[in-house]
Amino acid sequence: MIPEVEAADVDLAEQPSKTWRLDLENNRISGFIDGLDAVIQSAFMALQTERYEHLIFSWQYGSELNTLVGKDSDYAYSEAKRMIQDALSTDTRITDVRDFSIENGVIRFVIDTIYGSKAAQTEVKS
Repeated sequence: MIPEVEAADVDLAEQPSKTWRLDLENNRISGFIDGLDAVIQSAFMALQTERYEHLIFSWQYGSELNTLVGKDSDYAYSEAKRMIQDALSTDTRITDVRDFSIENGVIRFVIDTIYGSKAAQTEVKS
């Protein structure tokens, strides 16, 4: 017999966002970050990780931006917006990704989080 569990029996608690600060310029870990900086770093890592390529990550983690390499630039830019929103939608701390603009292969956008908003960017190589 399978036991029945009611939602009232389970305590849901938001996990802290404190994590290691990645110093990408020097390839080092340098202290800790929390709040908005931690969410932005997490978003950056999700966009840089190729989805379905690493067994350590779930199938929901990462982006498919690498599939746009070599595609027509108009197609790549329109799909990149969707792919960025898809990659970041799995993080419950991110409430919206908006205000996309494209210039010279660089896509700029704003990430709204439960801690505030911050501008971000990524490159699409077409």
